[in-house]
Amino acid sequence: MGKQSTIRSRRRRTTIHDLPGELLELTLLHIPSTVGIIRAATTCKLWRRVIGDAGFLSRFRRLKGPHILGYYHYYEDGRTDFFPFPAPEGEEIAAVDNRVSLHFLPTTKFYSNPMHLVLHDSHRGLLTFYRKGFSIIVCCPWTKKYRELYPTKSRGDTHTIFLGIFLLDADPNETGPGLNMSNFRVLCVRLTRYFPYDSKIVDASVFYARDDSWLQLGTAAVGDIVPGEIFPKSCLVQVGRASGSICWLSKTTNVVLHLDESTGEFSRFTLPGPGWNLRVIGGDTSSVYLVRISGDDLELLGYDRQIGAYVVERKVRAPQVDSINDKVMQCQRWYFSNDMAEAAPGRIVMCDNKCDVENVWMFSVSTQELELQGVQKLSRHMDGSRAFPYELPWTIIACL
Repeated sequence: MGKQSTIRSRRRRTTIHDLPGELLELTLLHIPSTVGIIRAATTCKLWRRVIGDAGFLSRFRRLKGPHILGYYHYYEDGRTDFFPFPAPEGEEIAAVDNRVSLHFLPTTKFYSNPMHLVLHDSHRGLLTFYRKGFSIIVCCPWTKKYRELYPTKSRGDTHTIFLGIFLLDADPNETGPGLNMSNFRVLCVRLTRYFPYDSKIVDASVFYARDDSWLQLGTAAVGDIVPGEIFPKSCLVQVGRASGSICWLSKTTNVVLHLDESTGEFSRFTLPGPGWNLRVIGGDTSSVYLVRISGDDLELLGYDRQIGAYVVERKVRAPQVDSINDKVMQCQRWYFSNDMAEAAPGRIVMCDNKCDVENVWMFSVSTQELELQGVQKLSRHMDGSRAFPYELPWTIIACL
């Protein structure tokens, strides 16, 4: 009988379930694609438990960075479409489309009207929309859950527009695998015109999902940089967000309005000369770095958040741009694109609006040493959309 037991044990096949936990985790960490990690999590309870562990997810992020599933494109006519990146094949296309569909939102019927549902931000698997005249919507496409938020209304005879609705990381005191529908925070920035005195005030407030409450932060008067008779949203244009800073540019005065996300305090500085072609590309706790096209120069600006002043850190002259080997293009003919998914942190996309309108050039930009590197010609989608990256939510139970 002892021999029979030995024979049975020798005949038992070894499977992947026999791998030690450390080796299984190492194997799963090397899955190359988003779709692959989702399919692995649905294979069996053991793999699902390993992938859903907060420690695994943290190591996976450090190893490969944010896991981008694709991009939501918001169009001026009010449509919001999703494009997987890279594009899956076969049955995986339908599976992804089903997961990222926005048909569960209560205002889907208004998509054809750009005045009703406007996509503002995406972060860690969540999206924020502004439903004009009604509310703010925060949703998780993967779990088909959403919440409607109602910011405090201004008193008196007023007209308010939203300059931005931004998702923040979960509260530092929160524990768990990451941002989700129960612990998110939303930063809301508004511009309000008060009648009959025509004063104009920007304000910032934060909504805490955990406490279901709003907290009012800073305010600032901006009547000197917003025209008296004109009150369109375009008079203050958002030029970027990075490292806890958000910036808007006043088209009429070249004043840059800066908001510190952590404190809600506003500050400002003025650019010399035309500055409409401006982008925030990075920063840290004390500085914000912006790039702008000024004449024949691509300039790197450093804004000191402590003293409220900026300096021109570096410049790139047009001859470096000419290294593209296209003698027709000139720097002053270029502008930064808002609709390119390739414009990741540390990169900018510059378009030529006079020559090759079907293609753009992409550059790598370093805040330490302003250089135009890795020049690449890309096919451009002439649809006027804005691209919002959609990161795979790490509430892995939603994948099942």
